[in-house]
Amino acid sequence: MQPYIELNAHHIGKSHVQSGMLCEDYSAAYSDDQVSIVVISDGHGDKNCFRSDKGARYACEISINLCRQFQNITNHIVDIDQCDFESLVVSLESDIADAWKGKVLSDANAHPFSVEELSVASEQAREVYKIGQRLEKAYGCTLILSMSTANYWISIQIGDGKSIASYKDGVFVEPVPADENCLGNRSTSLCNSNAKESFRHYYSKVKPIAAFVSSDGVEESFDQAGLYNFFYSLAYWVKEEGFDSAKAKIENLLPQISEGGSGDDVSVAIMVSTEAAIAKPRQTLDQIYERVNACENVLVQCKNLLADANDRLSEKNKECSALEKDIAKLKAELEEKEKAYTQALSEQEALRHSADELDAKTQRASEQMDKATKYKASAERYWFAELEKIGLKYQPPAEQLEADEIIDENIEPKEDPPKIKEAIDIIPFVADTTKVKAAMPSDDVQTDVVKQIIATEPQLPEDTDASDIYGKTIVSLVQEQSSDEPQNKPVKHFWPFGKQPRQ
Repeated sequence: MQPYIELNAHHIGKSHVQSGMLCEDYSAAYSDDQVSIVVISDGHGDKNCFRSDKGARYACEISINLCRQFQNITNHIVDIDQCDFESLVVSLESDIADAWKGKVLSDANAHPFSVEELSVASEQAREVYKIGQRLEKAYGCTLILSMSTANYWISIQIGDGKSIASYKDGVFVEPVPADENCLGNRSTSLCNSNAKESFRHYYSKVKPIAAFVSSDGVEESFDQAGLYNFFYSLAYWVKEEGFDSAKAKIENLLPQISEGGSGDDVSVAIMVSTEAAIAKPRQTLDQIYERVNACENVLVQCKNLLADANDRLSEKNKECSALEKDIAKLKAELEEKEKAYTQALSEQEALRHSADELDAKTQRASEQMDKATKYKASAERYWFAELEKIGLKYQPPAEQLEADEIIDENIEPKEDPPKIKEAIDIIPFVADTTKVKAAMPSDDVQTDVVKQIIATEPQLPEDTDASDIYGKTIVSLVQEQSSDEPQNKPVKHFWPFGKQPRQ
């Protein structure tokens, strides 16, 4: 019974399809009762390596043949620790490099480089190829293989890519040492002049439950945990669902890996034990260290951010304190302003009320002034006529003359009769208003008299004391003033007439 089940697959990458390139990855597997071998090779996507697809296929085929020969040679070794197994492995690597170089040079001689092939190469490479030197560079490729026999397990690698071994309890490891010369697009290769010295390897008497080899197109599409889970899924499908189902799944999955990941060609090959069960990958020390380092980095970043936040918080606290003081000050000022505004509103309302009252009083006083002016004119005509009859001339006081001038500015007086003017010029003033105490008619009678005088301006009867009537009218006008004014204010008569004996 065979100890392992082998599975391999490779697929052209998305970027190669877009650029019209061939698939430069290749994979292969072999097994019998004595040995199990899986191998992949990744051709260089370099314009000077225009036959790297052939180089990758030759590398896989040659490796399987030489590994089978190596197994036959070492079949008698029961314990690899009891011999110089290291030298045997190095010899195998050297044989692979020599055989591959011999194979590609034979192909180049049998099928010389065409003009079309050379047209894509650099000018320097074309000159070298034309003189028949370094022809193997056109076939440049990497190589990763894993081989298991009854007494040992071995993995050999040159260039980039991954070689992973899975042991019991889900322990996944990368036993082959890393190559410091594989950085970015740079990689060691079978086409290099120092290819033999560029091989790395690992061997052990302890055989893994599963071994996986893949090109960098697969590696770069996952992180480490994702890559291990991908390999575990392949092994699980092989053991639980059978070879055919696992083969179909991986062939459908590889294009998706390239399209969603690296975009490069992708190749993978695995061997899975037919007896031991494979467990889910456990976190390796490298993964744990990586996670711890990541947590430490996050912690440092958080501390720095916290320090910055505290500094900003302190500044903001100071700013808020200053603003609180300003707000308190503004509130106090606002309260004072509100009180002043309320008081101003109250005073405004009082002034408006006073203004309204004064306006009403001014209107009433204006109306009374109009009545008094008309009454004055009638009284003047009467008294001037009376005085003229008795041969007296009225001389008004200085204050009355000033008042008349002010009134005359707004009221155009009527032309005095010639006789009255002559009387004013020749009759001196002798009246005494303090003696005007004649009995006056009632308010209704007085009102009727005033109305009659204003409307018709009649001559007063000879037995009527005009000064007494006018004085009474003035008293009624004064009584219309505000209640706040003194009620017992003595009446000042406008006309300084005394009652004169009639002739």
